[in-house]
Amino acid sequence: MRGHLRKVGILLLGLLPSPVWACSCLWQGSFADIVTNSTHVVHGSIETIKGNSIDLRVIANLKGDSYFDTIRLWGNTGDLCRAEVDQFDLNEEWIFALTKIDEVPDDGFNPMTPNLSFGRVGDYALPGCGGYFLKVHEGWVSGPIIDTTRWDFEPDITPILLQVLAGFVDGSVSRQELKEATEVDPALRELMINTRLHIKR
Repeated sequence: MRGHLRKVGILLLGLLPSPVWACSCLWQGSFADIVTNSTHVVHGSIETIKGNSIDLRVIANLKGDSYFDTIRLWGNTGDLCRAEVDQFDLNEEWIFALTKIDEVPDDGFNPMTPNLSFGRVGDYALPGCGGYFLKVHEGWVSGPIIDTTRWDFEPDITPILLQVLAGFVDGSVSRQELKEATEVDPALRELMINTRLHIKR
């Protein structure tokens, strides 16, 4: 009887989605917390998704240097604790805070499954334990921008202008101003920010 129960338990464990038991990581905070320590922040459009990789057409580099029109991002496989690529769709625009892959472990590439990989040196890993990515739609940015709760990837906060987020990344917009931008009426906020940007020119 005990052996039968053990087999049932193993079977049930195998039915669980892999992130539940294969990966355990601590929430690293919202985008505003993460970006200060990120070396690469990019705004791009998703061109292809294959296996656990994304080819991203670079629209703008907000932080860090990149000399390529397209870069490859590698999401989760096994127990890497990265983002799942199936939450992204082709032609969507996103802002990503990325980690460059400088070294590949010995078991990081299997020629039998080239589309499921740790990634290549020079490519980018896409972490998943925090606000590492924000959705962009018609110039507005949404997602866990600032002061969001653990694992809340669709918080109930007002989207902000892409210009404001880019300003926060480059240091011209303060954290307090970023916070305020998520709290005011969208139309009023756009007027205020456009006026401020015009005055700065």
